Amino acid sequence: MTKRLEGAVVLITGAALGQGNAHARRMAAEGAHLVLGDIRVDDLETLASELRSDGTRVLAGRLDVADPDDWSSLVQDATAEFGTITGLVNNAGIMSRGSVLDETLEDWMRTLAVNQTGVFLGLQSVAPIMQKAGRGSIVNVASTLGRYASTVGFAYQATKGAMLMMSKSAALSLGPSGVRVNTILPGLVDTPFLADSKERGALADPVSRTPLGRIGKAEELASVAAFLISDDAAYMSGAELVVDGGMTSGSLQSLKPLKEI
Repeated sequence: MTKRLEGAVVLITGAALGQGNAHARRMAAEGAHLVLGDIRVDDLETLASELRSDGTRVLAGRLDVADPDDWSSLVQDATAEFGTITGLVNNAGIMSRGSVLDETLEDWMRTLAVNQTGVFLGLQSVAPIMQKAGRGSIVNVASTLGRYASTVGFAYQATKGAMLMMSKSAALSLGPSGVRVNTILPGLVDTPFLADSKERGALADPVSRTPLGRIGKAEELASVAAFLISDDAAYMSGAELVVDGGMTSGSLQSLKPLKEI
């Protein structure tokens, strides 16, 4: 494993489990100092303790990404501990499965608060620190469902689609200060979130829609995030990287409706 992130300070949201956990482990393996946030504080501290035992400097704290006070507290603690923040992975997200007609207002508002407002608050909280330093990299974790529609997950798709444009707009605004903003669009990834979806019968046959013939691994998403955070992606900003095993590479006519997702 290279140490291309040595000296970097990377804040990861939704870090306790799933993709966020994998992001944290990969960034640590590449030498980064970590600032980890999640509402699952017990799981978060378990991860932080494990990483510290391996020699990684880790600051972990409760972070509801929809709460500006949580952002302010964690970022203040991070700058006190490390002096700066050079990377941000906006990973936290939730999914509501309602369609346009049966989505509840409560689920709609909560999904927007976490998936969209959470990214907005992350950008506003961390970007000024990066601007002051004259460098930084922000990775927003969206979804292929931000680009291709399904009959369910109406609120989820709305937020992930919005994230794509938020990333591009932020890339334009922050680029002159040396701050890069890119987006990852995962397909189906083997995480506790997906396992829960399977148990609820939400996924009928995901592998059949994936040319590589399998579901992705969280570690494979983490490797892409680490690349974007690193200087290996120094000339990339405003980009959208699809990581879905080829599921969305065919024509829309050949793509089965994603109504099971």
